[in-house]
Amino acid sequence: MSVGDKHRYIKHYGLTEWDESLLKKMAPMMDKHKSDFIEAFYKHTQKFANASKYLKDDKIICRHKHAIQVWYVRLFDSFDDEYLRYLEGIGYTHVKVGLPSHYVNSSISFVREYCTNLVTHEVTDCAERGDMLKALDKMLDINLDVLTASYIEEEVNLFFISKKAEGKLISFTQRFSYGLNLVLVLGLVALGLIVLVLFTVDLLDILKSDLSQTSLEKGLLATLGALLMLWVVIELVDTEVEHLQGAKFTIKVFVGVALVAVIRKILITSLKSDAIEAQWSLIAALAVLGGLYWLISLVERQERLSVKKK
Repeated sequence: MSVGDKHRYIKHYGLTEWDESLLKKMAPMMDKHKSDFIEAFYKHTQKFANASKYLKDDKIICRHKHAIQVWYVRLFDSFDDEYLRYLEGIGYTHVKVGLPSHYVNSSISFVREYCTNLVTHEVTDCAERGDMLKALDKMLDINLDVLTASYIEEEVNLFFISKKAEGKLISFTQRFSYGLNLVLVLGLVALGLIVLVLFTVDLLDILKSDLSQTSLEKGLLATLGALLMLWVVIELVDTEVEHLQGAKFTIKVFVGVALVAVIRKILITSLKSDAIEAQWSLIAALAVLGGLYWLISLVERQERLSVKKK
């Protein structure tokens, strides 16, 4: 830690010389209760699910109790660069042993509550008590800031190759993914043009054919199938464009595509003599997909309503 760091903490948390003098004034009172503090602190640590993982034996517990007691006493001592380096060392130790940051936050919260109750009972002057509690809050906030900063720095340094190399790799992957999405859009546009041509051909076949009922039915069903395919392409193009603009893929679209495919298959098989037998499985699939489509629509509608309420 540099001198600049010390002044940065003083500026950001508003720690004044008056606050430091109040902390030093609280020191004798806090020192008198340090044994009780350690006992209460260790009762608090027993709430942690994996406390025994970090406090494995009596030797470690004894050493840790001493370290906590030293930290507790120094909390009301001088705030300087040496103290910041001391806190930084504690933070790195926590990271090294793999202690979850949640435990640190919970412990600071406990210390704040313990010390607040102690000051409230020991200091009778309301104005002085209020000033002491404010100074205590500032110092504990600084402690929490420095301790958790070690976790953040460790996360930043967790790179497989290097920060620069991985940044370039991630950037390339994002660009490559975006390029693939553009190719997909172009492919869907080309597919849409082909389906449009197919629809046009089917429509011309209706006009050129004789006006018998069978020919007309076949032509209409073929044209309707081409229209359904065109609708599928339009939905996929719209979804892909929205995705390129930052929206998420919705599974509802793909269920809709499957529905259209089954409906088109039913239309085709209805022209055959074995229509009834062949359509039972398709009807069952249509019922399942229809129910799934309805459920997804219901969930999306509820999500939109919840967002509006917020």
